[in-house]
This record gives sequence, C-alpha cells and structure tokens, in this order.
Amino acid sequence: LLLDENQIINNNRITITSGMVVTNITAKLKSSCTLDGYLTINLKTTTLNSGFTSSGNSTGALKYVLTSYDPSTYTTINTSALNGKTFDILTTGSITSTGTLKIKEAQLSKDTTLAYLVIFYIDGDKANNDIGSNSTNFKTSIEATVTQGELPTLATQITNLYNAATKTPVTNNSITYQYDTTHSLMKDVGNNIRYYGASPNNYIYFNCSDYSNQSSSTCETWRIIGVFKGKVKLIRGSQIGTYSWDNKNTSTGAEDNHGKNDWTEARLMKLLNPGYESETTGGSLYYNSGSGNCYAGQNNATKACDFTSIGIKNDKTRGLISEETYSLLGWYNENVYSDQIYELERSAGEVYSGRPTEWTGKIALAYPSDYGYAADLSKCGQNLYNYNDSTCTSNNWMKTIIAPNYGWLLTPSSGNERYAWNVYSSGRVYYNSYAYVASGVAPVLYLGSELSVKAGIGSSSDPYQISV
Repeated sequence: LLLDENQIINNNRITITSGMVVTNITAKLKSSCTLDGYLTINLKTTTLNSGFTSSGNSTGALKYVLTSYDPSTYTTINTSALNGKTFDILTTGSITSTGTLKIKEAQLSKDTTLAYLVIFYIDGDKANNDIGSNSTNFKTSIEATVTQGELPTLATQITNLYNAATKTPVTNNSITYQYDTTHSLMKDVGNNIRYYGASPNNYIYFNCSDYSNQSSSTCETWRIIGVFKGKVKLIRGSQIGTYSWDNKNTSTGAEDNHGKNDWTEARLMKLLNPGYESETTGGSLYYNSGSGNCYAGQNNATKACDFTSIGIKNDKTRGLISEETYSLLGWYNENVYSDQIYELERSAGEVYSGRPTEWTGKIALAYPSDYGYAADLSKCGQNLYNYNDSTCTSNNWMKTIIAPNYGWLLTPSSGNERYAWNVYSSGRVYYNSYAYVASGVAPVLYLGSELSVKAGIGSSSDPYQISV
C-alpha cells in the first residue's frame, strides 16, 4: 500500500500498519565468548523496481526504518501482530539502488542482547505511476554479522561509509566533488571527508558528566564536521555565548581600541584553552568550567560569564581533546568559493604584517571552509559572500550553529590588523568584522584518533556514543 507519512510517523516514532513489511534481528554473543564484539546490520538489495532508482520518478519512495524493541514483549514479529504498535525510530532512509547499505553498528557486550525491527514501506507522497499501477517488487535481505573485538574507530567508520557508498558527482566553481548522498558525506579538495546538507546524521554525545551512561541528560550533543588526517573534527551543537574575538587596547596606531586579529594571543583563544588561569579576566574559564568576567565589546569591555554548566566538564573530556596545529593564514575578500578559501586558509593565503601563520592548541573555531563545505553544493552554487541565499542557508547544517546570530570564524583578515572572518545572521560570510565585536562562539576541536563508537548511529535521536 502507499502510506501517508503524516499518519504513521510522529515525534520520531513510527506506528505499524497494513502495507508495511516488518522483520526483526536479535543478536548476542555465545556464552563461551570471552571478548566483546560488535554488530553490523546491512540491507542488501538485489532487485529494485526502476521507478525507485535515481532515474525513476519515485526515487526515495521506498523507505526503511530501524527501531529497537523488547523481544520478551513482542514474541511474534509481523505486520499483523504489531499492527497499531509504536516504536522509536533509530534511523531511517530511502533505498534508491541495488547493493549493500549499512544501517547500524553497535557494540555488543557479553551477557547483553540487542533486538531491532526493520520496517519497509512506500511513501505515497513520493510514489508515482512509474512503480506500477497495482504492485511493485523489491528484494532486500538483512545481513547481521557479529565481529569479535572493539568497533573500528569513529574516523574509520565514517571513512568506510563514504568509501563504500555509490557516489554522485557535484560540480561547484568548476570543481567536481564526489557526494555520498546516502550518508550526506563528501570529499573536499584536501581529501577530507565532510558532512554536508540540511540534516546529516552527524550527531555525537560529548562533554559528558558520565561516559558510562551517555544520554541527553549526561552529555552535550555536538556535531561532526568530518574526518581530517585520521581524526574527527567536532563543533559544539550550539554557541556558548557572545564574546570578542579580541578587544585589547594596544595603543599602537590603528589597533588602539578595535582589538588585534592575532589568534595566538587573542582573548577568545585564552578563554577557550588551558594555560591562562593567571589572567584576571576570561583566562581558561570555558576550559575549566569556571565563572567570572569575559571580554565583550570595544576597548577592553567585559561582562559576567558563567561556564560552570556549559564549559568542559571534567578531566576525562579534556583528555579526549587532541592538541592540534591550526593554520592562521588569512585573506581579505569573501567573494570566494569553498575550494578557494580552503586553499587560502592552508597554503595560499597571507597574514597581516608580522602575524604568526599557525597556532597549536586544544580548542579553536570553525574555518570559513568548514562553513562553506557544510552546505549542499548541489543546491547552493554561491560564493561565501552570497551564502545568505535561502537555498544555501536551508541546506547547510552549520548555519543554525555558527550564525543564529553573528558568529565568529577562526580566520583573520590579511589586509587589516583588526578584522576577523565571521558569519552574519543572514548566512552571509564577511572578512572584515572588527575583532572587538561580541559575536557568537561555537567551540571546535579534534578527538583523538583512537576513539571508537560503542553505540548510536549518529542521528539526532540516537547520537554516536564514544567508547571511553
């Protein structure tokens, strides 16, 4: 049957009804096993009506949903026995081609049983006559395997998702990228794998008070920017407040009361990172979950700030943050595309006279290229200055994080001693914002390369849980 999603899905829960196909998977380790394992669930589609493929008019209409369930409560698994029952959605997607689609990986500990339902249905809003007037056919098998040991690292899992997926070419500024539209992953001009689009499954629990019980009540929800040189780069899921990039009055010419765009000594850098506890204002307060006064506004202005509940919570979290070297090369024109600003940030850019070209530390901000590549370039063909285009803002998951109001970026202007890049609330990127302005701050950091995932699929309802 063709089903109306508004009738079967509500608040990320799905209700079983006629017209669906339902099957189940349960998995546990044998009692003789002495090591943990992990479960992988794949959908392997061998037959698919051409109407559901990328060339058909019903592309995206054939959908799957994965939910967990209690096998002691539901002993008979079929559409009839479960009719009217409602379950939380762990992940969902469309089947648009034959081949294998990984939909779940989970750590499988001794003495535990994992149980899932896999539900298939046809979305009537997307289905057209090309799938057949009375019936359609597809054949999908469920492949569940248990592997001994720990899950692959998070970086490896994301990389494997991208490498195994069917790619779609997307051209932007004469650069052709390979998009994995199933997982909303793409590879940029530096061969980094990034999440893109309106709502990718790149959610992760981080900065937890209790890593043995990761949930929305014990952790913050961050977002994965992508995989860079084998390490996972994160951005906090929301801003921590509005503060100056830098607002010191150096009394040296044009720098007098506008701040200085040198990140290696910027007041925002000192707020976010360790080692500045001796500063009377702002020093390491976010990193140490402290409170006091922070710099915000022109000419050394300050305001009260409190990070006791939103700062880095404990030494466990601090130990997960990788110290990295960030390039500080800048530029003086925002009429650039993502590929251009990426190269300028890393190698082709400039610095204002005497400014350092790199900085090594723990917590920084997003680059302009991070914001640029987060957009779906198949829909957003603009340069960064024109990212206020409604199609660009609605197809860029980072927009609501970086710029629900004005939001700072890491890159300085190379043509002026007091400007830094930021994103306006419209979504437009600028290179010439005064460093003293109190704009939104969304911390960015790298996780150590050895971290793996013990649970979760990266969706908003089931974020990745890292194994600590």
